[in-house]
Amino acid sequence: MNNLFREKLLVLILISVSGIIYSQDLVRTTGTAQLELTDDKSRSELKNELLQLAKINALEKAFGRVIIQGNSTYITNLQTGREVETNTVFNTIANTSVMGEVQSEISTSYSDVEGVKTVNGKKEKVLEIRCDIEIMARKVETPKVTFTCFPLACPDEKCRTSVFKNRDSFYLFFSSPESGYLTVYLDEKSETQCLYPFSTMSDEYEGGVPVEADKKYILFSQNPEFDYYQGKVLPDTYELYANSLQDMNRIFIIFSKKILNKPALDNVSEAKLNKELYEKGYRMPKSLSSEDFQRWLNEYRSTGKDNVQVLITDITITR
Repeated sequence: MNNLFREKLLVLILISVSGIIYSQDLVRTTGTAQLELTDDKSRSELKNELLQLAKINALEKAFGRVIIQGNSTYITNLQTGREVETNTVFNTIANTSVMGEVQSEISTSYSDVEGVKTVNGKKEKVLEIRCDIEIMARKVETPKVTFTCFPLACPDEKCRTSVFKNRDSFYLFFSSPESGYLTVYLDEKSETQCLYPFSTMSDEYEGGVPVEADKKYILFSQNPEFDYYQGKVLPDTYELYANSLQDMNRIFIIFSKKILNKPALDNVSEAKLNKELYEKGYRMPKSLSSEDFQRWLNEYRSTGKDNVQVLITDITITR
């Protein structure tokens, strides 16, 4: 066998193997959608809407349906009904989070479906349009988290822990190999609170606080050695409280290469704290509902897969 033939054969083998690996990543799936043709939409507009809905249906059949419940996101298998909690990145189609991306459309067809509906006791003819689609799809890959971050029981990285007692102080260690912007949220199952940026920071930081590459940060301490803001900002400090014998809170650490548009937050300090604590100067972080936070976060992770990394850490607080 001469060298030229051997090289050509090797190339063919590599192409063949590569093709097998690639095809294993792809899934062939079908989807349908059907809507009534009404006076407020043209046939063309309805077809465009149906195409998006049929793609969503096909992707959900292949990879499951995204369901947001409280502070968690689940994937529901449409065949078995089984729900599994996930921290994966999603794709967004027509404001709907899905687990996959359309790689190619094999076939798309539209058909008219005549029917009857009852309006005010009278039967009326209706015309619906149905879209059937067959696609090749790929599951969305979740970017690897490259930064290091963990909770602390004291302002020293040696105090790493996920277990706290009632009224313990809370600190956070963070370091990243690249520069970007950092945001931190704490979730209590029904409500998500913004811990970082600090409440004393100006509006320019609301989309994330700049962090430098390879620099170690310890957050939520007012010790001078952890002043990263040239004395212009007084850091917020936090004590953890348990509402039951043992609470589990979830920390969302969000690192982005670009500034984010923050979600809408409410100031609930006076309503949440008793009068005595409020008069002593205690304040609650601004917050939003857990489900609204999950929708905001999933949307950002869908549209900025290469720019947004999220680390989720659970902590327990015991009385």
